[in-house]
Amino acid sequence: GVFVATLGRVAFVPDKNGDGKGDAEIVVADGWAPPQRLAGGASDCLGLALDKDGSVWFGLGTKNMNSPYVPDDAGKMTYNVADERGSIWRVSADFKTREKICSGIRYPVGFAFNAAGDLFVTDQEGATWLPNGNPFDELLHIQTGRHSGFPPRHPKHLPEVFDEPSVFDYGPQHQSACGMRFNEG
Repeated sequence: GVFVATLGRVAFVPDKNGDGKGDAEIVVADGWAPPQRLAGGASDCLGLALDKDGSVWFGLGTKNMNSPYVPDDAGKMTYNVADERGSIWRVSADFKTREKICSGIRYPVGFAFNAAGDLFVTDQEGATWLPNGNPFDELLHIQTGRHSGFPPRHPKHLPEVFDEPSVFDYGPQHQSACGMRFNEG
């Protein structure tokens, strides 16, 4: 079968009889709040990979790419690292348990595990939409409980986080890697 990350859900489409066609759609994960603003009109759930145990890892795009600290009508910034959006998630192989791995993600696209089982993702740059946002597209090493920098630490709006540095920055701007594979022999 095939796993699909799409607007509002992650699905698995099995080929039960081996004819090369999907026989059903099984929802792996859904139920998250929609973003305030969709990138490109449809970007929501992006990037996906399976680990050695069969768990499904995927990314949810940021809540509001143009205003990532999410000001309310009174101008108070409401971004919270505990929110579902702008994060990487793991769903158990039986699709019963979903856990948030990290925050601070803008729009993760390329996902890959190395031979040691470490997850790496590519994240789309944020400086076009936010001064002091990551200026380049990034390769990130995903680590539990960490914040990858979108939105970045801010002394007033987000003082409690420490931004994880990227492993590699792609330049010039808008040169994101949309897929990757480790060449480890």
